[in-house]
Amino acid sequence: HKCHGNSQNCPSKSHPIWEMPINELDRREDPEFDENLTGCHLVSSCSNIYHKDQFRHLLQHNFDRHYGTNRAPLSLSIDPSWLVSNKGFADVVSEWMDYILNTYTDVYFVTELQVIQWIQNPTSATAIPAFQAWKDKCLIQGQPFCSNPNPCPLSTRELPGEEFRLYTCVECPKNYPWIQDPTGDGFSF
Repeated sequence: HKCHGNSQNCPSKSHPIWEMPINELDRREDPEFDENLTGCHLVSSCSNIYHKDQFRHLLQHNFDRHYGTNRAPLSLSIDPSWLVSNKGFADVVSEWMDYILNTYTDVYFVTELQVIQWIQNPTSATAIPAFQAWKDKCLIQGQPFCSNPNPCPLSTRELPGEEFRLYTCVECPKNYPWIQDPTGDGFSF
């Protein structure tokens, strides 16, 4: 196909950054009623979801919409703090995922990295159980967590006079990591 714009100077090299689309979620309570309600990209930005049954309906309706049409990947971007602040919502996600996995043998819950691995090496649905990239596990070496972190009282030049406490399992940095000093070493970018 022809490229659009740029005088037909199409990219000829790959780019080192992968971009994952986030499809809009349909947040209508009644999908049969065509109300003028915008969708939401992040589950936590669906401002009309207040109760567990509404959340479960949102998940199932959007799954059905994707699975029953072109089977485009359903991206469920959920802010963990939103799950915590909405009591019982984490259980809804867990129970819904169990239901989907027990009902559909051709559905997988994967990370964005696993999607990219599949794009780089497309594999048929019948061969997915043997897809090596998805079998790899993260091997934790050494101490898996920090049981006694260093409480570092730090300041930053961006907010003079303020003290921040950073808990870290490594040595305290010189400054509180901030926009112009992301490592806390005192360097400017």
